[in-house]
Amino acid sequence: MEGVSPLVVAIALTATIFFAELVGGWWTGSLALLADATHMAVDVLGLSLSLFAAKLARLPADPKRTFGYRRVEVLAALGNAVALMVATGFILREAWSRWAFPTPIAAGPMTAIAVLGLCANLGSAAVLWRASRGNINLRGALMHVLSDAAGSLGAIIAGTVILFTRWYAIDALVSVLICVGIVLTAFWLLRDSLHILLEGAPAHLDLHEVRAALEGVKGVRGVHDLHLWCVTQGSDAMSGHLEVAPGADHAAVLKAGRKLMEDRFQLAHVTLQIEMEENQ
Repeated sequence: MEGVSPLVVAIALTATIFFAELVGGWWTGSLALLADATHMAVDVLGLSLSLFAAKLARLPADPKRTFGYRRVEVLAALGNAVALMVATGFILREAWSRWAFPTPIAAGPMTAIAVLGLCANLGSAAVLWRASRGNINLRGALMHVLSDAAGSLGAIIAGTVILFTRWYAIDALVSVLICVGIVLTAFWLLRDSLHILLEGAPAHLDLHEVRAALEGVKGVRGVHDLHLWCVTQGSDAMSGHLEVAPGADHAAVLKAGRKLMEDRFQLAHVTLQIEMEENQ
């Protein structure tokens, strides 16, 4: 199934590097590695949630859930965002302690493990990149992996600086920078998830432009109760009432309106209703 296999690969790679960085962070004494390992632990759970949501979203619609289970992917993205923010709190607490009381770190092994982590994260990102287009669940998974890559890169920089300067406090500093990246990633994911759950209009569609296009359909003299929303990312919908001129062919107006929405705005789920005055 599309989107499932890339997630399986990403989970396997992320889990492998999590264990490597966890052991490496304990061995070398590096908070940056432990911070990235903590981040990866959250990501393994997040990616697993994304995999579950991707499978559940393919279940057919039923009388109680007429749109099916596609919005489970949005809920998974929201859960991933919250998990990322919680993880940063624990990392920042330890970073403050390490900044105040720097501890010696085995910079060579730390850097080597971080390089392996970066390679694995870039591999996962390459697998998820194409599948994530138009899918907020997989985009959330991709953001997890990219933020992991940034964390590994930060650990490489910290290890290199320590190797040449013995400035151990940079380990805590890099950990904070990793947290900044995690928070930004989580914020973007949280914002987009909430926008969909609040029935916000798709970002690439302009309500006024859609209204003007419908008002240009032959026989239409007004548009009311116009709504645009997402069921999930990549699955946009609209509904609206068309006030038609006296004597207009209602069937022709509806057909022209639906075709316009599909051709110009790529709206596959279109619901239009004709409004008539009582004297028509």
